[in-house]
Amino acid sequence: MRKIACFLFATAVALFSGCASDEPVPGAGEPAQDHTLIIYMMGDCGLETFLDANLSRIMSVIDRVPEGCHVALYYDRGNYARLTELVVEDGMTKQRLIQSYVPAKTSSVDPEFMAGVLDLVRQEFASESYGLILSSHGGGWVPSEEFDRYMARMQGGFLSEAEMRPNFFGQDGFDCMEIPDLVRALSGFSFDYILFDACFMSSVEALYDLRETADYIVASPAEVLGAGFPYKEILPLLFRADHGLVESCRAFMDFFRTTSGTIALVDCSKLDRLAQTFGPLLVAAEGRLVDATKIQAYEGFTTHLYFDLEQYAEALTADQTLLAAFRAALREAVVYTDHTPTFFTDYGVAGDVSLPRSCGVTCHVEQAADPQIHEAFLETAWAKAVGAK
Repeated sequence: MRKIACFLFATAVALFSGCASDEPVPGAGEPAQDHTLIIYMMGDCGLETFLDANLSRIMSVIDRVPEGCHVALYYDRGNYARLTELVVEDGMTKQRLIQSYVPAKTSSVDPEFMAGVLDLVRQEFASESYGLILSSHGGGWVPSEEFDRYMARMQGGFLSEAEMRPNFFGQDGFDCMEIPDLVRALSGFSFDYILFDACFMSSVEALYDLRETADYIVASPAEVLGAGFPYKEILPLLFRADHGLVESCRAFMDFFRTTSGTIALVDCSKLDRLAQTFGPLLVAAEGRLVDATKIQAYEGFTTHLYFDLEQYAEALTADQTLLAAFRAALREAVVYTDHTPTFFTDYGVAGDVSLPRSCGVTCHVEQAADPQIHEAFLETAWAKAVGAK
C-alpha cells in the first residue's frame, strides 16, 4: 500500500547494493526506436491527489519521448476513467482520447478489463516492445482478506469497510486485485519491464508469480511514499534503447534519499534459479522454525508479514556451501538494490524503522503466532517451487 504521506500510502549491468560495475551498458543513451509505455493508474482509493501530481510531472516531459514511440495512459480517478495517448500537438502537451469508460460500470481491478485495456493499446500501437507502469496501492503476495485481518487486529478486532486497505496490487473503491488475477491479466503480454509504483511489491512470492510477464521488474520491498516515483527524471530514461532501469532506480533513491526509500531491480529470468537454491535451505532447516524477531521486517505489525529474504536464508542454515549458492543466485536475480538507513511504515506501529541492511526482496517467514497466514503462503507458486511445508 502506498502511504499517503505523509498518509495511505536492456540490458542490466552487474549491480548490487547500489554498487556499479565499470562495464558499459549496451544501448545506454541511445533512444528507443519503437517502444510503447503503458501507464495504468488506479486512483479511486484515496490516491487521486498524488496521481494527479504524477500525471502533471509525466506531461511535463512528454516532449522528450522519441519519435515513433508512444505513451498510453489508463487513469481511473473515480470521477472518470479513460484511456488516452499523451502527445505533443502544436507545441502543447495533450491527452488524445482513445476510450472513455463509465466508472460506476467499470472495475479497474478486474483482470479481464485490465487485459482488454492493454489489448486496446496494443491495437493502437503495434510496437516492437512494451513497458508497463502499475500505480496504485500494493502489498505483494499477501491475500487481501489476510491483510485486512492484520489491520483489524490493530483496531482491536474490528475493521469497518472504509478502513480496509488492499494488499497484492491495485484498488478500485473497495475492490482489489490479487496477484494471481494480475498474472492472468498480463498473461497475454510480454513486457520489457514492469515498474510498480506501489508498496511491498518486491516480495519474492509476487515476483515469482510474475516472472513470465516481464524481463525485468522494478519494485520496492517496503512502503512507497505517496509522492511515488520521480517521473520527470525516469520517464525519458524508459525510452532509451536499454530503458535505463538502473538509472531509474537511482533516480528513485535520489528522490527519497533524505526521507524513506527502498528499491530493487529484478531479472525475472533468474527467479527459477533462485527458487532452486532456496529449496535446499528449507530442507537443511528440517522443519525448524527460525526466530523471526532476529530477521529484518518491513512494516510495523506485531506479527510481521514481510521479512528480508537473505536474512531468512541465513537463519535457516549455517551450511556455507548452500548459502553461497543461494547468495550467488540472489545477486544474479537482484540486479540492483538500494535503501535509506531507515524506512517509514504506516502499518502497525507507525514510524521510522531502522534498515541497516536489505537484499531488496522480502519473503514470508512461518511463525507459530499465525498459522493461518502460513496456510495462505503454502498456496503460492513460490512455496510449491521451494518445497515449503
